[in-house]
Amino acid sequence: MRLVPALLAGAGLGLGAATPASAADAEPLAAVAKADGTARTLLLGGTPTTVRGIQLKGEGAPAVPAFSLSFSRTALTGEVDYSDITWAEAGNRNLSSAQWVIEQGYPSVNRGTLIAAAGVKVPPGASAATVNQLLRLGTQAAIWKRTDNVSLGAWRAGAGLGAENEYAVVKKVYDYLTRRQESLGEPQRTVTFEEPGYVDAPELIVRGPGRMALTVENGYAITDFRYSGGTWLITEVYGGGGIAFVRSIDPEQTTKVTATADHAVVPGVVFRGEGGPLLTPAEPYGDKVSGTFEKKYAKWNGPIPTPSPAPGTTTPPTTAPTSSPAEPSASPTGRVGGDGGEGGGLPVTGAPTGVVLAGAVALLVLGAGTVLLVRRRRLRFTA
Repeated sequence: MRLVPALLAGAGLGLGAATPASAADAEPLAAVAKADGTARTLLLGGTPTTVRGIQLKGEGAPAVPAFSLSFSRTALTGEVDYSDITWAEAGNRNLSSAQWVIEQGYPSVNRGTLIAAAGVKVPPGASAATVNQLLRLGTQAAIWKRTDNVSLGAWRAGAGLGAENEYAVVKKVYDYLTRRQESLGEPQRTVTFEEPGYVDAPELIVRGPGRMALTVENGYAITDFRYSGGTWLITEVYGGGGIAFVRSIDPEQTTKVTATADHAVVPGVVFRGEGGPLLTPAEPYGDKVSGTFEKKYAKWNGPIPTPSPAPGTTTPPTTAPTSSPAEPSASPTGRVGGDGGEGGGLPVTGAPTGVVLAGAVALLVLGAGTVLLVRRRRLRFTA
């Protein structure tokens, strides 16, 4: 990506400073894992295998469902003490691929969105709890495909796999999540900032626990218009994501960029216990965590940026303020299926619909005029 310093005045001043995050990353995490009482039989690696649900309970936190990151046919018995480790300590090179599956599966992505994307047909009369379990099992099977290369087979009569239409839900989700192989980085429990400082790099890279809300005092975090269909206000960033530009309202004053995650422990943080499989929480938990980066940046001279509009909508144009403007409200960018707290996805980007329609109308008028001119004038060619 190339950076284009459009609508700028002056240059960034001095080196930035990052304020320490509000949660102590040095303290180890402790949790207790146990079976949650649910079980289903899946055809894994060609063998009917009973998959039992697991829950993870951190200190002072409610129990949350957990995913296994290492395939095993041995069930977890009783309560097992777990502690967090790094991906490097886990010893599995495929965790980055598993992380992508987790982020695209359930419950990271809203249930309805995943059902539609995977082409799932919900069995008639199935309860919400049953559907949730089937979606989570499909996600778990896809995780094992990435971590251990264990494949989920199709439903087979007489193998004890339960109702065929319920098993089909698991298989559809599995097929959807394994259709291609993508990778994501390791989430961390604190928020940190990095100025890459090389050609074609974003101005800031933010690392932290998954998706984070972004606010800027005395300035704006904005996209590169050439790659985002417009110069949009960035209000949300995923851990490891970049901010194309940071620009100030008053370049004589320090601009503060703050990223905040709702929970410090997110899916992708790995836990290891004695005699049990590697685990990661399927849902985030823990306190909020945030970090701040401070620096004097070049002045923004363009219109007040706004978040990217959703498809099919337009936003009224704004003009540059004649005096110091109020800080823009940090409204979240669009997320896939963001209802009920189960959402997950990426900010919606693209050219505003109004601009595209206006251009199309202009082209139609120009074409019609050309046709009329051609019909009214006969061209004569002479040798």
